[in-house]
Amino acid sequence: METNPEWLSVIGEVIGNLGFPIFVAWFLLQRMENKLDELVKAIQDLNHVFNNTSR
Repeated sequence: METNPEWLSVIGEVIGNLGFPIFVAWFLLQRMENKLDELVKAIQDLNHVFNNTSR
């Protein structure tokens, strides 16, 4: 199979252009996931407090 140098340069350009935005999106999703985990824990703790005080 013969590789076309133009095709390889196009692939390299696409990866170069999309690599940074994909990394930034992944980084922000990781940060948001951590914040959501903290929020879920806080809501569960609050629910536990409400359940214990209503008795």
